[in-house]
Amino acid sequence: MKPNRIRTVFSVLVAIVLAFAVAAPAFAAETSNGYQYTTDSLMKTAQITGYTGTAITLTIPSVIEGYTVTSLKSEAFKGKTALLSVTIPDTVTTIGSDCFYGCTLLGSLDLGKGVSSIGTGAFQNCIALSTVKLPAATSSIGADAFRGCKALAKYEVNESNLVYKSVDGVLFNRLMTTLIAYPPARSGASYTVPDVSVIDDYAFSGSKSLSEVTLPASVITIGKGAFKDCPALTKVVLPQKLSKLEDELFSGCKKLSALSFPTTVKSIGAKTFADCVAIQALTIPDNVTTVGNEAFAGCTGVKTVTINKGLTAISGSAFSGCTGIKEFVASSDANYVAVKGILFSKDGTRLIAFPAGSTIGSFTIGSKVTTIGANAFDSCKTLKKLTIPATVKTLVEPCVKNCGDLVIYVEYGSAAKAYFQSHTTGFSTLKIGADKPGDVNEDGTVDNADVILLRRYVAKWKDVTIQKGAADVNKDNEIDNADVILIRRFVAGWKNVTLK
Repeated sequence: MKPNRIRTVFSVLVAIVLAFAVAAPAFAAETSNGYQYTTDSLMKTAQITGYTGTAITLTIPSVIEGYTVTSLKSEAFKGKTALLSVTIPDTVTTIGSDCFYGCTLLGSLDLGKGVSSIGTGAFQNCIALSTVKLPAATSSIGADAFRGCKALAKYEVNESNLVYKSVDGVLFNRLMTTLIAYPPARSGASYTVPDVSVIDDYAFSGSKSLSEVTLPASVITIGKGAFKDCPALTKVVLPQKLSKLEDELFSGCKKLSALSFPTTVKSIGAKTFADCVAIQALTIPDNVTTVGNEAFAGCTGVKTVTINKGLTAISGSAFSGCTGIKEFVASSDANYVAVKGILFSKDGTRLIAFPAGSTIGSFTIGSKVTTIGANAFDSCKTLKKLTIPATVKTLVEPCVKNCGDLVIYVEYGSAAKAYFQSHTTGFSTLKIGADKPGDVNEDGTVDNADVILLRRYVAKWKDVTIQKGAADVNKDNEIDNADVILIRRFVAGWKNVTLK
């Protein structure tokens, strides 16, 4: 081998050896105390990745086998439902996402002085946790880190912390521009928010005692689910700078009865007022242009829905499960029209929502309708008969839902027939073709194609199929040449020929 080639091979081998030396692979081990961990031999640090022990009072070690413990991996202690207390050493800087998720008996938490980052959902659903004390080093708290901690009564923040601040047990950013989290077990029926500009996602979610919240005019953004599942909440006056009511904003607030929409609000998000069962009258104001899916789903107390001129986008799913709605009302200048309390598009071609609480027992969709929207017929317990003409070409899944005793009548060859033969839930019975005798090929008309097909069927040609319910046009309980002759005469326009 030539000298240059030898030197090249040697250089490559040296590079490989150095690479392995610099990036020494982490290895897994387990101590006698049940900690699973990986190590970084270069930095002499360890990360705890899991715990198999049975201790209920846990003091996490700062050193394992000579390696300094600096982080707790995501889900490392997830679901350890026997844990009562946890002490995290000062050496730990990072707590991974979902690290202690669902530790339902964890009531005492001591965060070490070095903890700078708390991951998403790190202590989520630790329902016994009553107090969180954040050290000066904490600079990052992930979304939902303490969400679902039902017993949490206060946040405490070290005065030297440069990112976060606690005021009366409520967590804010240091600059007091964002309210991050209101402890759900904090006492008091009312709360006045300081002059912040942002309310974080799920900030007040699950608050047990709050019945009234006063928001300052400075608030321009309220995050999704900010007041979700507040069982005592009856009143929130929203500031005039909001442009959108976010998803799930008041979802599950079962005592919220009075709605006040700021004139600046243009859209209502998905499930914004879902399951707000105390709401009885609902008026969508002129300034609102869009209403999200299931925005008012499960609002069983609503009896009347009034649509005004600004609204341009809404789906029947917005009122899914609203079993109390007696009627929809649309103003004369609205982009929608209500006929007999049923909501349609302005041109009448799309049926958007049938009021679930209507007393109408039998309904025939008009020939002008070409589309039935999603959840248009939802929980219609009184409606027993629905007739859908062949003029309906589009049915958005699921257009019929939770209508247990409903019998649906459709025509042969129609889009509705095809739809309900493949979507068989949400109603009791499907009846096909009552008004199209003779249409044996199910194309919606009776013509020579039906005559030819039926003649071949009677002659027992192979692979010929027909709609038998439409073929016995003389109602003698036989499908034979007599039916072929009768249909042929009908198509030819003979007088006094009727198909049964």
